Amino acid sequence: MEYYIYHLNETKNLKNMNHPASPAFPFRLLICGRPDSGKTNMILNLLLGNKIQRLFKEKKGCVKNCYEIFAKGPKAYRENVTFRALKADAIPNITKFSPDRNTVVVFEDLCAESKKIQDRIVPYFISGQHQGVSSIYVSQKYTQTPKIIRENITHLALFRGSGSWDDIHRIVRQYTDDPKKASKIIDKHLRDQNFVVFDFTKASDDPLAIRLGWDTPLKLDE
Repeated sequence: MEYYIYHLNETKNLKNMNHPASPAFPFRLLICGRPDSGKTNMILNLLLGNKIQRLFKEKKGCVKNCYEIFAKGPKAYRENVTFRALKADAIPNITKFSPDRNTVVVFEDLCAESKKIQDRIVPYFISGQHQGVSSIYVSQKYTQTPKIIRENITHLALFRGSGSWDDIHRIVRQYTDDPKKASKIIDKHLRDQNFVVFDFTKASDDPLAIRLGWDTPLKLDE
């Protein structure tokens, strides 16, 4: 499997990232869900808004190549984005990144890799913020993600198939007096092909602590 590095410090269109519900750089995001649940598309929309839809209104299959498209595409859509796709065994030391430029590193479906590979990833979630690095770990299951990474994220995004009802129950019990009811509400949204975001930078009683998508507060006690 590969991981991806995006240097986004000088992008012209940061409207999405300036939204109060968007994660502030540097962030540490865990995304969980079964294949084809919308995980990668969410990453694209989070970082670049609707540019990919405006540039390719009717085309599909652009997800893997979209960052290279923006770096080399028509001038009106071009961004100052450096893109690199590297093999898991080529993950650099976190100190190799310059804190003077924002960097987003995406670790995609690496949870089945060896402990040696996981040990290379962990520093990104513990000290990456000091190097200006925002890290995104993409996994199919919440419980398949190394515990030390789960314990150091700022945001969690759950898609359908991301975990069992018990997994959801364990996550939401810090936010509500009725985690059983809350788990059912979240499970229903996931089955309806929505995604739910937990923002661990917010107080537990903040309306944006749990959201449907990135910007809609999700009420669990009604």
